[in-house]
Amino acid sequence: MPRTDPAPTDRLVAVSPDDGSLIGLANPAVAALLSWLVPGLGQIYQGRRLKGLLFMGTLVTTFVFGLWLGGGRVVYASWQPGEKRWAFLCQAGIGTAAIPAIVQSWRLVGPAKEPLFASPFMAPPLFRGQPVSPAYAARLAAIDPDIDADDFRPTPPWQQFRPFPPPGMLDRRPADQLSIWHRRLGRFFEIGTLYTMLAGMLNILVVYDAWSGPMRAATESAGERRR
Repeated sequence: MPRTDPAPTDRLVAVSPDDGSLIGLANPAVAALLSWLVPGLGQIYQGRRLKGLLFMGTLVTTFVFGLWLGGGRVVYASWQPGEKRWAFLCQAGIGTAAIPAIVQSWRLVGPAKEPLFASPFMAPPLFRGQPVSPAYAARLAAIDPDIDADDFRPTPPWQQFRPFPPPGMLDRRPADQLSIWHRRLGRFFEIGTLYTMLAGMLNILVVYDAWSGPMRAATESAGERRR
């Protein structure tokens, strides 16, 4: 016989599809926000610790594994002409782990012209002719084997990445940093992108679970429901 617990009077509840017991949702809005920030944190807040830890372990691991497969380059936000990173809309579902990409993109295309701490972590790829700060240009030339100081042309106060060659001159180098990443990582760029997208999309279900409780299978017929 399904177990029935007395309904709490000070918080919302949902019915478990497994045994019919009541699940306290505490403050669903707070729980949903917490589960978006960190997968499973909302469930832990609601007292469903085992489920929360399971969500946290699997989704964070999936996201980090995809980021590792993609050499740390597959999670970035970009809305520049010709490079709109639609995949980031799915990746952003993971919450806090994707927020640095927004900050890095805002700083790189903004007045600073460099990511936070001049770090390329989650920074969007540079396109041909893009101006960056001298500090960021020097950092890329120092740590990226496919970029050197000659890839930047001084245009005070900035450095211009691989500017367009003069008319009639052929430049055989990749036109942008994204092409460099694809050439270096091959299929792992797409696989890493897929893993991080799946982690973000699955976390939307975790957020829903924190908001309204587990989804219940519709096993009863319409006649049974009327009775």
